Amino acid sequence: MPYKYVAYTRAGERLQGVLNVPSEAAAEEALWRSDYVIVSLRQARPGADLAVLLPSFFGVKSRDLIVFSRQLATLIESGITILAGLQMLSEEASSKPLKKALQEVSEDVQEGDTLSEALRKRAQIFPAIYSRMIEIGERMGNMESVLRQVATYMEKRESLTRKLRGAMAYPSFIIVLALGVAFLMITVTLPGIMGLFSEFDVELPTPTKILMAITDFSSTYRTQMVAGVVLVVTVIVLYLRTSIGQRQRDILLLKIPVIGAINIQSNVSQLCHTMSILLKAGLPMSEIMNLIVETMGNIVIKESFDRVRTEMLQGHGLSQPIRQEKVFPSLLAQMVRVGEETGTLDTNLETLAIFYEEEADRKINTLTSMVEPALMLFVGGMVGFLAVSVIMPMYTLMGSMK
Repeated sequence: MPYKYVAYTRAGERLQGVLNVPSEAAAEEALWRSDYVIVSLRQARPGADLAVLLPSFFGVKSRDLIVFSRQLATLIESGITILAGLQMLSEEASSKPLKKALQEVSEDVQEGDTLSEALRKRAQIFPAIYSRMIEIGERMGNMESVLRQVATYMEKRESLTRKLRGAMAYPSFIIVLALGVAFLMITVTLPGIMGLFSEFDVELPTPTKILMAITDFSSTYRTQMVAGVVLVVTVIVLYLRTSIGQRQRDILLLKIPVIGAINIQSNVSQLCHTMSILLKAGLPMSEIMNLIVETMGNIVIKESFDRVRTEMLQGHGLSQPIRQEKVFPSLLAQMVRVGEETGTLDTNLETLAIFYEEEADRKINTLTSMVEPALMLFVGGMVGFLAVSVIMPMYTLMGSMK
């Protein structure tokens, strides 16, 4: 949810912006961690910031950030300064939201801010992990390497999300198209044919009687049905924008066969990859845990990992709290325990990230192979029912005429 804030830095500079976080407490924590003094913090009204409310259409897309990161890394390697690189990329950016953001970042850098400070002011565009990694690159003097690491990390996240959406897009399109065609036939085409059948004093087949009842109801209450569908969809969309609705959605996604396993494995893959990168960068474990909680998408998994973070900060290690959370695979706890004991946690996590990414890919392919025949049965059954309901009474009428 978007939260508007007004805050001051320790140097007395006034900042304002929008944070897209799950709760007000999370927004406060993000601002405190940036060492800002909060003046005001409130939830943004719907429509106040289209880039936050509808990031898919108006915001900076992850693909834009990936390309920007790789281009800036190349420019820095070529000997171009960060400011000059930002100015060049802002002029060439094809995305208007990214162009505007880069122009603002360039202005802040020109006024004396570091790149990480300028990015942190725009947390709704550049995630906390992004600005934090840039800060590490500034401190270590390997900015181009860090930029490529961030780009690779975002690319892996986007790849898994794109594969899952792609697997669900085709069946969703077919189902919506089939239902739309069926609705048009029932409300526009079939009522005339069904009226012709009703004029004859013959016993009609059961499928035809069912279809006649459906067409009569649909023709009579067509406007109410359309209004009802629009109302139901609107209520569902608004409900899913609430914290309770998002939680219920994420619980359901984890319980659906195959889809639940894909969600768990993709989230665990992202978790392992993020932790591996941050460990190699030298961040303290407490900050790594905070950043991971912020970047996780599924609320149920996020809450489980938040409990792991609390247990770890209390001195119980990492593997034991993970083992206690049923949502995480047992292999994760085992590999983390081995990594803790041997000092190879970052390497083990990178191996796990690759493993679970491959497992998620395999299950996505399995899901696709399961959905295709189910779709054929669904569409075929619907078409068959319509065909039988229309053709069978024709034979009955022909027999009565003879």
